[in-house]
Amino acid sequence: MKKYLLVALLAGVSIFTSCTVAQMAVTPDFMEQAEELPIEGRSMVKPNGSFTIGNYTVANRKRGWVQKSGFSIFGYHDQEATQKHHFSLQNAQGNIWYIFAASYLGITSLQDGKGLTIELSPNMEYYASQFTSPQSGTWRLVTIDPRHYFERKKFTGELSNGTNTFKIEPVYSFKGSKFPTSDVLGYEFKDATGVVGAVQVINNGKVWIKPGLDADTHMVLTSAMASLLLYEKLEQTIEND
Repeated sequence: MKKYLLVALLAGVSIFTSCTVAQMAVTPDFMEQAEELPIEGRSMVKPNGSFTIGNYTVANRKRGWVQKSGFSIFGYHDQEATQKHHFSLQNAQGNIWYIFAASYLGITSLQDGKGLTIELSPNMEYYASQFTSPQSGTWRLVTIDPRHYFERKKFTGELSNGTNTFKIEPVYSFKGSKFPTSDVLGYEFKDATGVVGAVQVINNGKVWIKPGLDADTHMVLTSAMASLLLYEKLEQTIEND
């Protein structure tokens, strides 16, 4: 439900900004020189099917069913959900590689008998994806999301091949807004020099990347951001039960 409310909110924002699609806030120093990789063909609500990110083509998307389990006793509720998916990415030279991903969410809550539901920590949503670069080996992306802005300091994310690591940080605010949203709007990728890439996962999506990166780093960051563009959070599946 939260996702569709956010989509409705964004539609309203677009109307009041002369049809300009809302954009997440990105670190200003990075945005001054960032290169945007245009996204074409990605659905706003259900990001399935093929689409392009600059010169890269996302295709062959296969998503498994959401597997759910849980039990309730004396007001104590324990729920779990998992899902797997994979897809391919092809560059302008025709090279194709596959990205495999999985997500997990466990929610433990307690109802006090008066209609109040209290979540019992940690209740994090976990997401991981993996792909292999011919030059730099196997890369793994991991995010651990506390699922709300007020718990943002507990968010953990990284993209690493064991030798090089990019830190992943969530973005909760729209450009020009003083107020954050409760949901993640996108992510920034950082190395020791600062932000090197950013991806907006709402609306039709947006991708920005630091110019001048070598071809392998460009491929690695684009693969990771494509993975996040296809990540559908599991919270809604549990909320709708």
